[in-house]
Amino acid sequence: MHGSIGSLIPFLVVIPLAFLTRQVLPGLVVGLFVGAYMLNPTPLGGVDTALKYILQELAVSDNLRLIVFMYGFGAFVGLVRITGGVSGFAHLMEERIHSGRSAFVVTWLSALLTFMAPDFRIITVGPVMKQIFSRLKVPVNKVAFVIDATSTPLCAIMPLGTVFIGYSIGLLGTVSRHQGIVTPPYNLFLLSIPFNFFSLGMLGFALFYTFRKSKEDRVQEPTSQPNESIAKMRALGSAKLAYTETSLELAMPPALNMRQRIIKRESDAYPDPVEMVAQQVTPNSLNLIVPLTLLLSLTLFFTWWDGHSHAANFLGALIQANAAKAMLEALLSTLIISFVWYAFQKQPIQRTLFGFLQGGNEMMAVNVLLVLVWAVSAISTDLGFLSYTEQTVGRLVPAAFIAPAFFIFGCLLSYIIGSSFGTWGILLPLGFSLAATEHAALPLIAGAVFASGTFGGFVSPLSDNTVAMATVMKIPVMDYAKLKLRYGLMVAAACTVLYGIVGWFYR
Repeated sequence: MHGSIGSLIPFLVVIPLAFLTRQVLPGLVVGLFVGAYMLNPTPLGGVDTALKYILQELAVSDNLRLIVFMYGFGAFVGLVRITGGVSGFAHLMEERIHSGRSAFVVTWLSALLTFMAPDFRIITVGPVMKQIFSRLKVPVNKVAFVIDATSTPLCAIMPLGTVFIGYSIGLLGTVSRHQGIVTPPYNLFLLSIPFNFFSLGMLGFALFYTFRKSKEDRVQEPTSQPNESIAKMRALGSAKLAYTETSLELAMPPALNMRQRIIKRESDAYPDPVEMVAQQVTPNSLNLIVPLTLLLSLTLFFTWWDGHSHAANFLGALIQANAAKAMLEALLSTLIISFVWYAFQKQPIQRTLFGFLQGGNEMMAVNVLLVLVWAVSAISTDLGFLSYTEQTVGRLVPAAFIAPAFFIFGCLLSYIIGSSFGTWGILLPLGFSLAATEHAALPLIAGAVFASGTFGGFVSPLSDNTVAMATVMKIPVMDYAKLKLRYGLMVAAACTVLYGIVGWFYR
């Protein structure tokens, strides 16, 4: 089976199932067991092999460090929410806005404090800005689009302090280890940022769209969604704070069609316990600003400290450092200091622990996804996936076309499943294998894969971000999704051409 077409079977199972069910986890589970039984075709051998690969990946120190980081990051956000930091930030913004232009300026600047996760930004900024822009007679669709465009596209390229970078570094590290790539994963991520054309292009388009004058600016607000009570509940911040598009996918019946699934996701919304408790707390913007400033500062410091003995300057130290280790150290230090900060304010320990645990638990769906991606990638490698792509597939795909091909396919996949993380997990091993075969530039391929996942996470009507924003803003989900798709396709078309041009010259 080594080096044969059979090595493609796990991915040939994962991708069609992702298309069919519009979910990632079922396909990864089936792909894992299919690959495991191919390696050990006995009644219980496949189960034992699947468990062996899962435990093998969890035993890798970098992988285990990432699992802890993801849980801790969720706990950090839970703390700033439950202590009144988010509501205090909302009040702070509302008090300083007096015109439409200044409102949009504040919307953009607010990204500096809410870039940690897309849904966090949407739920934090959306309800406040909707109320302000409504008073200023600005169309709600435009407001929603600008907030959305500064959420997922921005989070995908931020080099520190987001759940996206933790997930991306984990994937890059696993794929690099399986394929013998020696470049540190954080370095690869930094190098891929200029090639995430969709994120950069959408941010540029959103900036133009924000301050232009058009007929759309004179359109009245659309009617609210039929289920007004649920929309109102979500607008007050009771939506589940999920940091990836996978959290709501876990409960979705696969037989529902797209529109039915969207309605199901809205009607099944239930109050977020962290938000319910946070509404009883006195707003205090410092409970967001201080911990976030501390987290970013400590991340830079620990990253520099880890690499300063291997480089002569600050930038060189950042490049040489083990960024995943530094980010975890900074996060744990921030959590400890934050507990002291909240205790000094006489915040009840029961409440802060509740926010810590609830926030961390929100990340468990992402951790499950990560472990399955790692295991499937490892099994495919042992089946001879790399050698087979070198012998066959790589010869059929010119190096110049790898990036645009992966971007187009990734956009289609991410739009259908509504998950940027799932798309990255499926396509990154494939992309790096072809890149190694054809000697294509790894940063370019990584950038194309990250860009394609960002497209679906931003545009898809099945994305948590689309549903959350439409519900918070009280606009029909499908109408809003069509607006984003129209603009998203314009940017994606330009990106495809750009990937073709860059792929031709940059190898």
